[in-house]
Amino acid sequence: MQTVILWAGRAALVAVLAVVVSGALNPMHDASRFAPAPDVVEHVVYGYLMTLLAIVSFPRINPWLIGGTFLGLGAGFEVAQIFALVSGTFQWKDLVSNAAGVAAALAPLAVGRFRNS
Repeated sequence: MQTVILWAGRAALVAVLAVVVSGALNPMHDASRFAPAPDVVEHVVYGYLMTLLAIVSFPRINPWLIGGTFLGLGAGFEVAQIFALVSGTFQWKDLVSNAAGVAAALAPLAVGRFRNS
Protein backbone atom coordinates (compact mmCIF):
# COMPACT_ATOMS: atom_id res chain seq x y z
CA MET A 1 0.00 0.00 0.00
CA GLN A 2 2.86 2.37 0.77
CA THR A 3 4.20 1.93 -2.74
CA VAL A 4 0.82 2.86 -4.23
CA ILE A 5 0.63 6.00 -2.09
CA LEU A 6 4.20 6.93 -2.95
CA TRP A 7 3.69 6.59 -6.71
CA ALA A 8 0.27 8.26 -6.62
CA GLY A 9 1.87 11.23 -4.88
CA ARG A 10 4.66 11.35 -7.45
CA ALA A 11 2.18 11.16 -10.34
CA ALA A 12 0.10 13.98 -8.83
CA LEU A 13 3.25 16.07 -8.35
CA VAL A 14 4.25 15.60 -12.01
CA ALA A 15 0.73 16.57 -13.14
CA VAL A 16 0.72 19.72 -11.02
CA LEU A 17 4.23 20.66 -12.15
CA ALA A 18 3.17 20.23 -15.80
CA VAL A 19 0.24 22.61 -15.31
CA VAL A 20 2.40 25.14 -13.44
CA VAL A 21 5.16 25.12 -16.05
CA SER A 22 2.64 25.33 -18.89
CA GLY A 23 0.98 28.35 -17.32
CA ALA A 24 4.28 30.01 -16.50
CA LEU A 25 5.67 29.63 -20.02
CA ASN A 26 2.50 30.49 -21.95
CA PRO A 27 2.28 34.27 -22.51
CA MET A 28 -1.44 33.93 -23.32
CA HIS A 29 -2.23 32.01 -20.12
CA ASP A 30 -5.78 32.70 -18.94
CA ALA A 31 -5.98 31.77 -15.25
CA SER A 32 -9.70 32.59 -15.06
CA ARG A 33 -10.42 29.82 -17.56
CA PHE A 34 -9.55 27.20 -14.96
CA ALA A 35 -11.04 28.92 -11.91
CA PRO A 36 -13.77 26.87 -10.22
CA ALA A 37 -17.20 28.35 -9.67
CA PRO A 38 -17.67 30.28 -6.39
CA ASP A 39 -20.13 27.63 -5.18
CA VAL A 40 -17.52 24.90 -5.60
CA VAL A 41 -14.90 26.95 -3.76
CA GLU A 42 -17.36 27.59 -0.95
CA HIS A 43 -18.07 23.87 -0.50
CA VAL A 44 -14.37 22.98 -0.49
CA VAL A 45 -13.52 25.71 2.02
CA TYR A 46 -16.39 24.84 4.37
CA GLY A 47 -15.61 21.12 4.20
CA TYR A 48 -11.97 21.87 4.98
CA LEU A 49 -12.62 24.33 7.79
CA MET A 50 -15.33 22.30 9.54
CA THR A 51 -13.16 19.18 9.48
CA LEU A 52 -10.00 20.96 10.60
CA LEU A 53 -11.72 22.95 13.35
CA ALA A 54 -13.57 19.87 14.63
CA ILE A 55 -10.28 17.95 14.80
CA VAL A 56 -8.73 20.79 16.80
CA SER A 57 -11.82 21.23 19.00
CA PHE A 58 -12.26 17.55 19.85
CA PRO A 59 -8.73 16.08 20.19
CA ARG A 60 -9.95 12.83 21.77
CA ILE A 61 -12.14 11.92 18.80
CA ASN A 62 -10.47 10.05 15.96
CA PRO A 63 -9.89 12.54 13.09
CA TRP A 64 -10.92 9.92 10.53
CA LEU A 65 -14.26 9.55 12.33
CA ILE A 66 -14.70 13.32 12.20
CA GLY A 67 -13.93 13.37 8.47
CA GLY A 68 -16.31 10.49 7.84
CA THR A 69 -19.01 12.24 9.82
CA PHE A 70 -18.71 15.38 7.74
CA LEU A 71 -18.72 13.36 4.53
CA GLY A 72 -21.91 11.64 5.70
CA LEU A 73 -23.52 14.92 6.73
CA GLY A 74 -22.66 16.53 3.39
CA ALA A 75 -24.06 13.58 1.47
CA GLY A 76 -27.16 13.52 3.66
CA PHE A 77 -27.75 17.21 3.08
CA GLU A 78 -27.46 16.75 -0.69
CA VAL A 79 -29.93 13.84 -0.57
CA ALA A 80 -32.30 15.96 1.55
CA GLN A 81 -32.27 18.50 -1.28
CA ILE A 82 -33.54 15.83 -3.68
CA PHE A 83 -36.64 15.41 -1.52
CA ALA A 84 -37.03 19.19 -0.97
CA LEU A 85 -36.50 18.81 2.78
CA VAL A 86 -34.03 21.70 2.64
CA SER A 87 -33.55 24.50 0.14
CA GLY A 88 -31.36 24.05 -2.89
CA THR A 89 -30.91 21.38 -5.52
CA PHE A 90 -28.80 18.23 -5.50
CA GLN A 91 -25.54 18.68 -7.40
CA TRP A 92 -22.77 16.15 -7.78
CA LYS A 93 -20.19 18.92 -7.85
CA ASP A 94 -21.28 19.99 -4.35
CA LEU A 95 -20.86 16.46 -3.07
CA VAL A 96 -17.42 16.13 -4.66
CA SER A 97 -16.41 19.59 -3.40
CA ASN A 98 -17.39 18.68 0.16
CA ALA A 99 -15.32 15.51 -0.09
CA ALA A 100 -12.35 17.47 -1.47
CA GLY A 101 -12.43 19.85 1.49
CA VAL A 102 -12.58 17.00 4.00
CA ALA A 103 -9.78 15.17 2.17
CA ALA A 104 -7.63 18.31 2.19
CA ALA A 105 -8.02 18.57 5.96
CA LEU A 106 -7.15 14.90 6.49
CA ALA A 107 -4.30 14.73 3.96
CA PRO A 108 -1.57 15.96 6.34
CA LEU A 109 -2.58 13.26 8.83
CA ALA A 110 -2.39 10.61 6.13
CA VAL A 111 1.04 11.85 5.03
CA GLY A 112 2.22 11.85 8.65
CA ARG A 113 0.99 8.31 9.16
CA PHE A 114 2.66 7.23 5.93
CA ARG A 115 5.97 8.83 6.90
CA ASN A 116 5.98 7.24 10.37
CA SER A 117 5.32 3.71 9.16
